[in-house]
Amino acid sequence: MSVTLEANIKFKSLCNVLEEITKARSARRANILENFIQQCRNISHKLKAEFPDVDVSLFPILRLILPQQERERGSHNLKEKSLANLYIRVFCLGKNSKDALKLIQYKVPTKKKIAGYDFAERAYYILQNRLPRESSDFTIERINKFLDDISSQNKTIPVDEMFKIVLGKINALEFKWLTRIILKDLKLGIGKKKIFEVFHPDANLLFDVSSNLRRVCDTLYDPRLRYHHDIKVFSHFKPMLLETCRIEDVEKLFGDGEQYFVQIKYDGERSQMHMKDGKYKYFTRQGYDITNNPGYGETSSSGFMSSVFGRLLNPQIKSVILDGELMGWHKEKKVLGSKGMSYDVKKLSENSRHQPCFVAFDIIMHNDVLLDNEPYERRLEILKDVFTEEEGCLLLCKSIKVSNSEEICKAFQESIRNKEEGIVLKKCDNKYKPNVRDNSGCYKIKAEFSDDLVQDVDLIILGGYYGDGKFMGLMKSFLMGVALPPDIPGANPTNFVSVVSVSNGLSMNTLKEFQKMFENKWQKECPKNVIPPRLDPPKLWIRPENSIILTIRATEITKSNDYKLGYSLRFPRVTDVRTDKPWYSVCTTNELLSLIKDNRPIQKLTKREVNYEDIEEVPKIKVCKTIKQHLFKSEETPTTSSIFNNPPICLTRLFDGKEICVINGDNELLKEQIEQTLLQHKAKVVQSPSKENYCVIVGNVKTARASNIIQSKKYDVVTLDWFKRVTKEENWSSLQDFLPWDLICSRESTKRRLEQYYDDYYDHYSVDADEESLLRSFKKIEETVKHFEVSCAKAKEIDQELFINGISPYSLFRGMVGYFNDQTDLAKYEFRFMAGIIKETVDDSVTHIFVNENPFGPELQNLIDNKLQTSSLTVVKSEWIEECIQQRAVIPYSKYLIE
Repeated sequence: MSVTLEANIKFKSLCNVLEEITKARSARRANILENFIQQCRNISHKLKAEFPDVDVSLFPILRLILPQQERERGSHNLKEKSLANLYIRVFCLGKNSKDALKLIQYKVPTKKKIAGYDFAERAYYILQNRLPRESSDFTIERINKFLDDISSQNKTIPVDEMFKIVLGKINALEFKWLTRIILKDLKLGIGKKKIFEVFHPDANLLFDVSSNLRRVCDTLYDPRLRYHHDIKVFSHFKPMLLETCRIEDVEKLFGDGEQYFVQIKYDGERSQMHMKDGKYKYFTRQGYDITNNPGYGETSSSGFMSSVFGRLLNPQIKSVILDGELMGWHKEKKVLGSKGMSYDVKKLSENSRHQPCFVAFDIIMHNDVLLDNEPYERRLEILKDVFTEEEGCLLLCKSIKVSNSEEICKAFQESIRNKEEGIVLKKCDNKYKPNVRDNSGCYKIKAEFSDDLVQDVDLIILGGYYGDGKFMGLMKSFLMGVALPPDIPGANPTNFVSVVSVSNGLSMNTLKEFQKMFENKWQKECPKNVIPPRLDPPKLWIRPENSIILTIRATEITKSNDYKLGYSLRFPRVTDVRTDKPWYSVCTTNELLSLIKDNRPIQKLTKREVNYEDIEEVPKIKVCKTIKQHLFKSEETPTTSSIFNNPPICLTRLFDGKEICVINGDNELLKEQIEQTLLQHKAKVVQSPSKENYCVIVGNVKTARASNIIQSKKYDVVTLDWFKRVTKEENWSSLQDFLPWDLICSRESTKRRLEQYYDDYYDHYSVDADEESLLRSFKKIEETVKHFEVSCAKAKEIDQELFINGISPYSLFRGMVGYFNDQTDLAKYEFRFMAGIIKETVDDSVTHIFVNENPFGPELQNLIDNKLQTSSLTVVKSEWIEECIQQRAVIPYSKYLIE
């Protein structure tokens, strides 16, 4: 046996633990994982004692539990679609067989729903009978070797053959978890942060900065040792991030003489360059090491980018860490490209049209001295002397110091004119804070952050793509299109062209509404008057006249070979569901193409320039925390009168014209803040509800005014949870109906409307339950049961009326109160199921003590002796319970009594 930890732990043991975690209640999942990790640590301690030089790192195990976080193994290049085709070949299913189609169309719901919500679960149920029944003897080491082999660039055996060898020996459960590991999504129901927390208290801190799973495992091998992270050369750390800011809000950035540097917002790959003694390393923002890719290199003689640094770095620089952006420089056109173009800057080679160009905007280490605590202005001064610039190879980001919002506005306007992504603001005195976004002192401003600067387009839904996970069975994203102009002016369009698919901006409730809306309108064949995308057509189609229009906001319009029009939208998201517009009012091809101003492959969708009035007109009042874009707090909470005299910025028309009355808030969300947010969404905020009232918001039901309004039953009275839900940015596209649990009380009309969809326990009649909805229903049942307590005597009366002999076969032990000396005794659950009451301690109410084979201790013996003298207490073997259930009657104790 190999003397390593991973060679001493069976893969089936890991699979059993993972399966147990997914089936356990949320509260127990972390405990199950913690026990397994402790067992692994115990094995490692024994190995270390016997073989002091052995490697007992838990990295080989954690890289299987957190496959999406490990960076050492190359890409498997296997997603659901390619894995389905591979399984079809390996198991010889035949391309058109039922099982093959089920695998390929794993997102498509079936009449007989296959248990599971992902590809691995579907594959498990389809292929389980084709796999060995017995589990394999594979170790963690063997599985890691297999994963290394299938991701290797220099394969000696075809991938299909590798899978045939492994799948010929593992059972169905191991197959399911191996599939999930390959897809790098275990769906454990326990997040990355919790897993790291179970492993070590400081694991999240170290991983957040380093993105290095092996380093986390090796550094934090002992949970008793605490750790403080230091930035080191050749060790990746997550960079400082930019906080989102709208141009309208920049006035709030200036208080006590703050000054900022304004820089261009580059659209490339955020990266780090580390150098020490002539050796180089390059890391992406997410911690991927791209040093060995053709365009980079570990030394100045082994790659393009390192040769650039080799000749342009100041000779006095012995070690350095630079933070910057990797861009693509077109060799012939002599211009910088962007991430939206058809190349990957990480994989550029000598034969590519573009070459890597590093744009540096920060320095974190200089000759072994960390600069993270130096102000940014000082870091910039040092950075200027680190290298010599060279066009298309190595650039220093241009920085302009500003001290007022007018100067920022001018810089932003220039970036719009230059068709740039936006601008970046950095406080002159800010320190470098790895992996920090909020309150970092660094902001990004883009046109698409503002409602009035970007040209939105109205597109029509032409098809849908099924989601997975919690979206299984729902159309999660939609193919959108434009209309070809009709031949006859004024006529409705007849032909449509697809241009983009979109999923962002649609809430779960909206998707469910779409499901009901389009339930009988989907079809499997593409309509003849619709031109589909070249690749990845939707699973189902809808005729345009049966469809609806969505307002789409995107950052850019880009050239694309995937669509017949030759263009698509980049980073699209839904901002509105236009049920008010008929299907034929959709954007036309001419209107969309009119947004293209020149021959550039990427066109910004900015519709106008910004001017200083955009900033001046913004009232300087505190903006509610629930609005994501408004990031800055004022020192005072606004009064109601100040809000109405100085109405806040309109964000959406979510509550357009709807009368809403706010009675009170709570300690976290004040009444004035709620009213302010409602005004931002065009609500008509009143202090007393009228007949036209849409709803009344109540945070504290115990006040006299709230109580009176609730008791009147004239209004729909909602909780703060309703307010928080509907004002989340992802729900801005449309206002959904109330949910039963949103309502403290409701009008009769609202009650009748919701009764069509939900039962008394909040369970939806047509939408599948999930963990969250089940817990909500159980809680409602508990609340309902509290109001309908039935005494034991009353229950017996009911039994007398309902059953012939007066004894219910389902409540044999009614009236009995039992104590079990062994808390693991399974008989206690049968006892409780048959109406018995269980006590954790022996008190005066206990009528029976049930004993299994385990003897009870002296304390319990003394307690029983005392009780037997003062009250009637029966001590009986727990076998008696099972015998009663089998005979469906309460049988004599005689042969089961404990003397």
